[in-house]
Amino acid sequence: MEVGSEILVIILIILALLLSFAIGGNDETPAPLAAAGIIKFKYVLILGGVGLAIGTIFFSKKVASTVGGDFLGDVEYTIYMLLSVMISSIVWLIVGSFAGIPLSSTHSLFGSIIGVVFVVIINDPTITIFNAFVGSEIIGIFLSWVVSPLVGFFFSYILYKIVAKLFLKKLKGLNQIEKSEIFFSWVLLIAVFGVSLATGGNSAEALGIVYALYEGGAIFEGEFVMILVLLGIFAFLGLFIAGRYVIKNLASQTVDARPSEGFILQFAALIILIVYNDSGLPISHSHVIVFCIIGLNAAKKREIDYKGIGKMALYWVLTLPVAAILGGLIYFGFYMNGLI
Repeated sequence: MEVGSEILVIILIILALLLSFAIGGNDETPAPLAAAGIIKFKYVLILGGVGLAIGTIFFSKKVASTVGGDFLGDVEYTIYMLLSVMISSIVWLIVGSFAGIPLSSTHSLFGSIIGVVFVVIINDPTITIFNAFVGSEIIGIFLSWVVSPLVGFFFSYILYKIVAKLFLKKLKGLNQIEKSEIFFSWVLLIAVFGVSLATGGNSAEALGIVYALYEGGAIFEGEFVMILVLLGIFAFLGLFIAGRYVIKNLASQTVDARPSEGFILQFAALIILIVYNDSGLPISHSHVIVFCIIGLNAAKKREIDYKGIGKMALYWVLTLPVAAILGGLIYFGFYMNGLI
């Protein structure tokens, strides 16, 4: 990748920080804890934000390397490609955050990249759809997007049935139930923090862009580390300032949720995130936690808000093509103005 001017690199780093803010603002991880109501909402935001920041700083490098270009074939990132991807992703995620919809930052970013690469293909006869991407990586990413939410649904469904049969249904009297839920309250706090860590490790879209800069020689190791810390801080601020809308919306899908149910949701999501983090595949934690909630509601034979789920699904379906169109148009605009 060409290094480009220092001003463009600085702009790109600022956009990476804004993207990290947008990712935090669209993070729904603490929703089960908010639904349980065991601590004040502002402490829910702080706990989730701190976990997200630490996960971003310490556990995101493997996924970041995938986002940073491991899935690209004969295409190498340029400054203007990265700028187009960042602007497109930020715009769509901010729209979702303030609409209270948990969009997928992963889908937003990869959609933007795909749109930009298609413009590259149109303008470069040596690049085709077959050599622009690493086929195995693309297949792995797309499969993970389909499989991980379904696993979340079935995992939370089965886990609730097991916990209910072996433990919850054996409790007798309000005293035993109350003591059990107090125990699960503490376990839920730990689980939420663990899932926030894993979410930070998997939400490496902003870091992936900075990693591409680092690999291309635009920034040095010391600068990379400093930016990494700032990305974690901005993720925290995003969750604390803007994430409340998404969290409150999802918490409403688990009305009267007990701490034991919140723990089941978080434990199911945690296992899935750990598996995919280890594989280096970026998944949509938004989709995972929502399907975990649906699975739990189905297991309890609780009424599901299909209207609310349908609204989320519409935004999810739109994310990839909208991000691709936005990213492609922005990059094409750079091209038409002779900047590429």
